[in-house]
Amino acid sequence: MASRVLGLSLPEAKTALYESASWRDQHAGWQEALGTVDAWLIEHPPPPLYRLIDQESQDVLLTAGDVHGFFVDADLDTQQTLTFTGVRSFRTRVRRTETGLLQVLNHQGETIGHYYLGRVHLTPPTSDGSLRTQGYTCEYLQAGEIWRRWALTEPTSRGEWARYPVDYHESWLHVVQNAWFTGHHRAARYGTDEVVTLDGGLVTTKAGLYCALGEAVNGPGGYFGSNLDALHDCLRAGRPTPAFCIEWTDFAHSRKALTEQFLTSLLEVFAEFRIEVRTA
Repeated sequence: MASRVLGLSLPEAKTALYESASWRDQHAGWQEALGTVDAWLIEHPPPPLYRLIDQESQDVLLTAGDVHGFFVDADLDTQQTLTFTGVRSFRTRVRRTETGLLQVLNHQGETIGHYYLGRVHLTPPTSDGSLRTQGYTCEYLQAGEIWRRWALTEPTSRGEWARYPVDYHESWLHVVQNAWFTGHHRAARYGTDEVVTLDGGLVTTKAGLYCALGEAVNGPGGYFGSNLDALHDCLRAGRPTPAFCIEWTDFAHSRKALTEQFLTSLLEVFAEFRIEVRTA
């Protein structure tokens, strides 16, 4: 790395830059713009992403922008400490419930996902306005990030899940399944195409296979099973709907990513329901 710029040492060059009129004017302009953005965000905060309700009475306990400690990378069977931040509304008189339900909201305030928390006892707000409680957790670590994306709008193009790192695929599939049943869909095929295309070129994980299959059958963000038993249920629920054909492109690519045992079991399930699979 060069130690001098235009004959000046690096510290001297930096000092000359910061003291120049053009730098001061530009810096002042940026500071003013950032101040305007900060003021706008204070007056127009983003919509809450979460709503905590009493499942029995449907009373709203709070709405919040985020929840920490809920999305974890382990399957925990005991309640953990959850912290709600960006709390908007909080019912000070209702702090306990035996049937806490955490709802995920889109930017229109509609429920797009939900989780059962069980017994909830909200502590008084801390100095920064956050609230804590005990509750069950979700074992899909990246699901919170993906829900934030879905809150803007549900997926409208195929393969969006594949643009995430492979360790996000299980969380994406989880969000797909949760949103599907929250939206009161059945585990079944809703499309009517006689031939559907499964993009095998995107498949690098087993979870990715089910993401691709759900999109092929039920469109972007669609669900059609998350394991072999769930796929069996989806196909069984589709009877007596006429069987359809799956055009599996880039099958060789998928084959490298999946085990032969899994592929054999998968194709056997399709064969049981007379689903023709054409590989290419």
